[in-house]
Amino acid sequence: MRRPLARATRLRRGILACTLPLVAALGGCGASGSVEPNPGVAPLVGFWEATRMVITNVANPTVAPDLIELGAKFTFDVEPSGQYTAILVFAGQSSTEIGMLTLNGNVLTMQRQHPSPQVSTSRITLEGDRLTMDGPTEFDFNLDGTPEAATAHIELVRK
Repeated sequence: MRRPLARATRLRRGILACTLPLVAALGGCGASGSVEPNPGVAPLVGFWEATRMVITNVANPTVAPDLIELGAKFTFDVEPSGQYTAILVFAGQSSTEIGMLTLNGNVLTMQRQHPSPQVSTSRITLEGDRLTMDGPTEFDFNLDGTPEAATAHIELVRK
């Protein structure tokens, strides 16, 4: 008989199994080895840290843990070229995603290249040094190894 897992352990496993397209990050360099600035992403350039990261189960919206409240740390580093790195750390383990982003009005498009290629979009609100990102994601809420449809609401501050 299997022992029930503690809540923190289950959440840690869920986070590690989670694919957060919203937090995808850093693209590859051009053939010349240099990366040109992209003026379209200028408002997002900098190092951001999440103060809130709520992942809501689409099938059961009453399931909506705030990963930051549960001890996670999420950082989002945007370079002038649009390259970015997103790192989620929880219970001493980290997950890094890298890719390239573009901004069109309040729609952020992320072309993740690592750990696997994926394109996602989210709506953002930027007010001074506060950034809010909302969009679809996946998360293994029941820890069966299969991510479920979810939405992410991430609030960040520029550091």
